[in-house]
Amino acid sequence: MAKKKKDSKKGIGFFTKGANDYIIWIVVIILLALGLIMVLSASSATSLAESGDSYRYFRKQLIAASVGLVGMIVLSRIDYNIYKRFALPIYIAIVGLLFAVKFVGMSSRTEPKDG
Repeated sequence: MAKKKKDSKKGIGFFTKGANDYIIWIVVIILLALGLIMVLSASSATSLAESGDSYRYFRKQLIAASVGLVGMIVLSRIDYNIYKRFALPIYIAIVGLLFAVKFVGMSSRTEPKDG
């Protein structure tokens, strides 16, 4: 009598053991590095004139990129079937946030300072 092979994956695991798609990771890292270089080259003179530190905007962008990269790593490890359950509420929330930007968003125009 042959033994039945136990299914080692019962239910949907929170973190998967699947393989990473390294081409996507490499493309993301290259685009991220190029974007950071562009921010540094475009804003260093302005940042130096405003605050005396030519790396001010670059540091802010680097922190945001690092947080985004960590978030991407965490979210990529979650089984996609979990996302399927929450697709409609996430969609509704995103559309609501888009409308909030239109009606509640702050103006980007500033008045010149009297000096």
